[in-house]
Amino acid sequence: MKGSNINNCVLYCRVSSKEQEETGYSLPSQEKLLKEYAERRNNFTVVKVFSVAESASGSKQRKVFAEMMSFISKHDIKNLVVEKVDRLTRNLKEAVFANDWLDEDKERKIHFVKQNLVLHVGAKSDEKFRWDIEIVLAKKFISNLSEEVRKGQAEKLAQGWLPTTPPIGYKTIGEKGHKIHVIDTNFSGFIKKAFEMYASGNYSMEALRQQLYKEGFRTRNGNKPAKSAIENLLNEVFYYGAMKWNGVLYKDGKQEPIITKELFDKAQEVRQRHLAPTYSRHNFQFKKLMKCGECNGTITAEVQKGIVYYHCSHYNDCTQKPYTPEKEIEEQLFGVFKFFENITPEEAEAIKEKIKANHAQEITYKENTLKSLNARYLQLQSRLDILYNDRLDQKITTDSWEKKQSEINKEQENILEQIERIKNVETKYFEIWLNILDLAHRAKEIYEKRSPEERRTLLSHIFLNLTLTDKKVIPTLKKPVEVLAQRVQEKIDAQKIFEQKKTVAIKRQKSSYEPLCPSLLPR
Repeated sequence: MKGSNINNCVLYCRVSSKEQEETGYSLPSQEKLLKEYAERRNNFTVVKVFSVAESASGSKQRKVFAEMMSFISKHDIKNLVVEKVDRLTRNLKEAVFANDWLDEDKERKIHFVKQNLVLHVGAKSDEKFRWDIEIVLAKKFISNLSEEVRKGQAEKLAQGWLPTTPPIGYKTIGEKGHKIHVIDTNFSGFIKKAFEMYASGNYSMEALRQQLYKEGFRTRNGNKPAKSAIENLLNEVFYYGAMKWNGVLYKDGKQEPIITKELFDKAQEVRQRHLAPTYSRHNFQFKKLMKCGECNGTITAEVQKGIVYYHCSHYNDCTQKPYTPEKEIEEQLFGVFKFFENITPEEAEAIKEKIKANHAQEITYKENTLKSLNARYLQLQSRLDILYNDRLDQKITTDSWEKKQSEINKEQENILEQIERIKNVETKYFEIWLNILDLAHRAKEIYEKRSPEERRTLLSHIFLNLTLTDKKVIPTLKKPVEVLAQRVQEKIDAQKIFEQKKTVAIKRQKSSYEPLCPSLLPR
């Protein structure tokens, strides 16, 4: 049996980096070299070739090595042919494994082609010594390579760029050593929409996945995204301008953000507080929008004979038993919508102008604050440039440079966050007041024409919360809407007072007319 396998061999090809591939040490060239050695010089029969691509991870390389050693043991292969020692093993554990395989059978051999070394049980002491030395050198080579890779990654991070492939929504451009990440417009729109939809609190993870796919979102491979991919997407800090590498958060990424930090945080809040509805085939539009007015428990929805009913879940002691049809809840909310229909287009325009005029001073203050923050940021950047030059000239130590750089970067991050916050607050301020004004005036019309998800979004813009007690819905308006409602109520009250005064005046006129015209009165 042994004799029949004595000329069988397995080839093991391995490259460690792209540079090796570009300089002629590719897997095909290795395989060609090893086959020539096996067939022409030794008349070996090549049973199988094991290869590890340059892009394979360390765990993948170890897996292929283990599979190869298992194969040659199982099939009683006597010869293992590799290019060099550092192609076979990169650590002491693999070296021990290979040694044990040799020691188990005196006919087994490892052929290192380029080093002209054949290792076996009966090999001379100097050959074994060469093997031991080569293992140490291979381990040192890998350690040095890893160190250089880490240095390169650290430098890339220091420059504000991610040292790996960016997430979907970005693409890499530039030459080697100068590669940067820019927005990929084929995907960026979907990324922003995903955050906006989830942050609204109206979409579960599964519902979001289904909706994005329906609208045309695909992975880079053209496939439907998995639920886990959507979860990872919503956790990716890269989209608002930060980076995460080996568990460390870097806030000063140079890539252009797709979303704001505020939108990212809002999506995280929805996820962490479990505010998003769970996915179900019934899309209940008031789900997670109402609480029980008695026990503050969750209001649950269910379908009976095609009609959607809402009732208290009774997780706490509660006497509320009625089931309220969804249509009844809507009718009650329509009363709230109708309240705002008292605003005429002219009055709406007047309120808008009043809002702008009332906050002109606030806008001026914000403009001055932004100007001051931008000036401070540029001042810090100038200091950072000077420090960098001092580091290059070795005027300061690396520790001092890193400490001062960290302090400046932290202050710059705080400034950018303040600037972003001020801009968002100002923008949202006018969006809330001006859009809510229009929204409130046409709420019923908008509500009736929208999908359940869009209705939920509309309700979340107008109501802070809804409580259900004895089939009656008690709404609490959001602050901007509440202020607007107060102004509408003031207008209604003023109109009532005017009508009352007018009625009183008419009555007085009639009563005062009687004695002045006695001849017209009946006798």
